[in-house]
Amino acid sequence: MSTKDIVIVIDSLQNRIQKYPQLGNKKDKFYNLLETIKNDYKKQEVPDNLLEVYNSLVKKGKELNNKFSATANAKEIKDQLEYYIRYLNAALGDLKNEVGRVNVYQRWFLFTSILFLVLSPQWFGFVLPALFFVPIFLGSRGLKARSVNGFYMSLSVAPIGFMTGTVWAKNGLYVMSNMATAVANNIAQTGRSEGFATILTIVPPILGVILIISSIAMSYYGYKAKHLFV
Repeated sequence: MSTKDIVIVIDSLQNRIQKYPQLGNKKDKFYNLLETIKNDYKKQEVPDNLLEVYNSLVKKGKELNNKFSATANAKEIKDQLEYYIRYLNAALGDLKNEVGRVNVYQRWFLFTSILFLVLSPQWFGFVLPALFFVPIFLGSRGLKARSVNGFYMSLSVAPIGFMTGTVWAKNGLYVMSNMATAVANNIAQTGRSEGFATILTIVPPILGVILIISSIAMSYYGYKAKHLFV
């Protein structure tokens, strides 16, 4: 199925935007974003399994067109335009078969979150991981729903994960130069065997380096998938 219906809807929206001074300095921004999206849609075909999404997209666009009036709330129009543009981009990603990027990002997010929760208490106590439990939980739910709010909430894990990994990596540099002292300190603190204390000395810094890598990878794949959230 062709995308001519959504192209017509976007054309109509652009005409509305041009004649709607209440949008102020955002008028050109909205118009240009829609122009880029429209040109992308012209190159696409709608597969049968996405007809419901496509028809919803056309319907919402027509409804938005009808909301433009001199008495309409300009802020509401701006908010709805921003939402609809995100919706257009996300649906376009579906048509291009890019939805797998969301799954890749979600896996990196969960992996980074788990490493952060495991490694952070040693240096920051349990307060910091407890504070981030809610963003991690809500971020995880939001990613499943492809919510842009959930996406931005999930992104907060990347910098704090990178910071935690960096602290452990620095500790690893100290351990490499002072292995015997570090193992002895862990024996004294845990009261466990030398073998266990050695594992406790070596493994966390290695996981810290992995956490740095996963935080960077998470940020990268998040950037690649950001247009797929509504």
